[in-house]
Amino acid sequence: MKKLLLSSAGMGLTLSAFAQLPVSTAPQNRKVLLEEFTGIHCVWCPDGHKRANELKAAKPQGSVVIVNIHTGGYATPGSGEPDFRTAEGNAIAAIPGTNITGYPTGSINRHLFTGQSGFAINRGDWSRYADSTLAKSSYVNVALQGTLNVATRLLTVNVEAYYTANSPVPTNKLTVMLLEDEVLGPQTGGVANYPAMVNPDGTYTHNHMLRKTLSPGLTGEVINTTTSGTTVTKQYTYTVPAQFVNNAATLGNLQIIAFMAESDAEVITAAYGPLTLTGFANAKDADLQAATTAESGVCQGKLTPSIKVYNNGSEAITAATFSYNVNGGTNSTYSFSGTIAPATYKNISLPAITFTPTASNTLAVNVTGVNGGADQNAANNTKSVTDILLTTKMASNRRLTMNFTQDRYGTESSWKLYEEGTGTVAAQDGPFADLTANGVLLHSKDVYISESKCYVLEVKDEYGDGINAGYGAGKYELLSGTTVIASSDGNYGKGASTWFKSAATLGLDDLVTSGSLSLAPNPTNLSATLSFSLKNAAKVNVSIYDAVGRLVATVANSTFNAGVNKVAISTANLAPGLYNVKMQTPSGDKALKLSVIK
Repeated sequence: MKKLLLSSAGMGLTLSAFAQLPVSTAPQNRKVLLEEFTGIHCVWCPDGHKRANELKAAKPQGSVVIVNIHTGGYATPGSGEPDFRTAEGNAIAAIPGTNITGYPTGSINRHLFTGQSGFAINRGDWSRYADSTLAKSSYVNVALQGTLNVATRLLTVNVEAYYTANSPVPTNKLTVMLLEDEVLGPQTGGVANYPAMVNPDGTYTHNHMLRKTLSPGLTGEVINTTTSGTTVTKQYTYTVPAQFVNNAATLGNLQIIAFMAESDAEVITAAYGPLTLTGFANAKDADLQAATTAESGVCQGKLTPSIKVYNNGSEAITAATFSYNVNGGTNSTYSFSGTIAPATYKNISLPAITFTPTASNTLAVNVTGVNGGADQNAANNTKSVTDILLTTKMASNRRLTMNFTQDRYGTESSWKLYEEGTGTVAAQDGPFADLTANGVLLHSKDVYISESKCYVLEVKDEYGDGINAGYGAGKYELLSGTTVIASSDGNYGKGASTWFKSAATLGLDDLVTSGSLSLAPNPTNLSATLSFSLKNAAKVNVSIYDAVGRLVATVANSTFNAGVNKVAISTANLAPGLYNVKMQTPSGDKALKLSVIK
């Protein structure tokens, strides 16, 4: 049977951080249990996560145990969001004396410190109270270790506690918890308050997340013998589900902790324990679980793929090779180097691939090698993305208008329009100022584009609920004249993207009054008059080109007033034949045929 010690590299822990069996019988000082109360919609909670991690890093390995408890109103998920709450976490938050008055907050060993109104204290106080806790002696030591069969998902945890002195109370409570690191999900305030945890796809990395209490009762199992020299031995089993509520469990990121308390409160000490993974069928097994593209459609014929690779083998993946193509065309290859620990996954961005698009396109990705050899399980090596559609949206005007109607929380909203091939931004707007109450505010902005280009309109919402979620009926639309290129009723979650193409020749309808453009007489022998009506003042260039495209003459190059304008064109010195009279404006160009006769 394949076995692996999960050393919790993602936690930054080494073996010295674990309290392994058998439990020590030597007197020790207390360890800190920091239970951090948090939520995905709490803007300052990322700062709490950061401070907790800094506290842990500053202390000796294993002396600070962190549990992140998602509870309260800020932890309530929106539509389509993961639910990280637990019944145990809600029960801990409700322990008498906790007294949560805001988020983020946290308790240090569920102790009521002098001057505080409850166990839950401000994040700015965690460090000094941790120091005072670590300086105290503990009358009990705790150690644990576990095994997790990845095939059956059966977790077995063995725990020992040894009393080096008498407990001041006749009974104690032992709690064993299952936590998870590197859980990806939304987090308000992540970019501003802990950017190191924000991933390229916009998700946030949640660590120390409480998943399940393994000991009986929501707040621990009662220990009846608490006198000096007593050894307590317990075993707990649990079958890890495929999902906790509506989000998947990653077995290689699980952790186990234990702590002893005098009741529901007053934690004496805590410990991390090592977790050994067993039950692997193969040593080298890269499971290609998903393939996606940054683009939901195409215009130019360029895709930026990403893949999710799960290590289903007992051997850490430090190198892997992949091949990928679109519509069965020429393969691109990519060599990965890094580390994917067993029973964990990594999202890998592949270099962009270019191709000649069809109406519907398919991306195929394949694993071709693992750690310098063949993958021992080829059945999970291939993924594809189908129905990547070629856009049929076309902008015919050089000047586009973006009408963006924000809701109350404008600081969450932004948009940009950029050229697909080069990433050059044509225009952008936001974030906007928040309104003082629920409502809407329109922001209109003109955008100028070039001919025969592919563009992407990208709209984002940092909070993830769009602009029509009960705080004002926001919406947006991008117009080319009267043609709608992109629109939304505001229910777009974290964001939306629209691909479109600009016409080879962009029209003038947003500047020149429709039907006002004329060239007469035509044919002519001596002169002609170009007539047009402008909606507003603009610079206009009028030039004459011969049949092979050579510039013959520039007739006008100046700013014309709004209203009807006439430009006299002399043809006296032109040879008989066909010519193009080209009118160039900020909103586009227009060429009219002119026949010269003698």
